[in-house]
Amino acid sequence: MSRSWMSRWELFLPAALLLALLACAPSNPLDNTSWKLTGFGPPEDLTPVIEGTTVSLDFISKGNVLSGSTGCNAFEGTYEADGSSLTINYEIGSGQRCDLSAIVEQEQMFLAAIVEAEHYVVTGDKLTIECEDTLLTFIRR
Repeated sequence: MSRSWMSRWELFLPAALLLALLACAPSNPLDNTSWKLTGFGPPEDLTPVIEGTTVSLDFISKGNVLSGSTGCNAFEGTYEADGSSLTINYEIGSGQRCDLSAIVEQEQMFLAAIVEAEHYVVTGDKLTIECEDTLLTFIRR
């Protein structure tokens, strides 16, 4: 093999590998992630999640599917993330009725907030979703 042919391959292979790795990277930081709610409410006065309940969000890139639990009922929908902008639509599944009014209130506040999602920020293992007048804070599951 000639020296010039070998030099071309030495340049081409690292560039091809880099392109292949970039093609496999998620298109946004929410794709294929799962989160657990830690707090919600006005930014200056977040309310912690009721002890013993788990409110979760799962973002699935294929079809932009969103699923999760309110701590009482399951829901599924879609999400659209563009840069830091976020739009969420969902349908609540029929399921158990919660006995505690506090859990029902938490569910209603959470569901009312996520449909007003405007922006999100992922910092390490933390997700913050800014809604109209509510902040939702999550940790990675």
